[in-house]
Amino acid sequence: MTPTPYTVADVMTTKVVAVTPVTGFKDIAAAMKRWQVTALPVVEGEGHVVGVVSEADLLPKEEFHEHGPGMIEQMRRLGDTAKAGSRRAEDLMTTPAVTIR
Repeated sequence: MTPTPYTVADVMTTKVVAVTPVTGFKDIAAAMKRWQVTALPVVEGEGHVVGVVSEADLLPKEEFHEHGPGMIEQMRRLGDTAKAGSRRAEDLMTTPAVTIR
């Protein structure tokens, strides 16, 4: 007997919590904590997914909270240092979002 391959339905979360592009950093972090997830889809309009905010997207803001990066570190980590000053999902999210049915 050969094993049946998994489908998305086998591994997906059925209760999805999403944020909008204008959702603030603190609200994103609070939603992740409350729902015990490590990433949230960013949706606009009638639920069209435009990006994903993950814990990894939030880390630079916390990392550089106390002190800003030096010039060399800024050049080496442009993406991270840009996100460090971000306050809303649209600036923090990874885009484009890759989705499947």
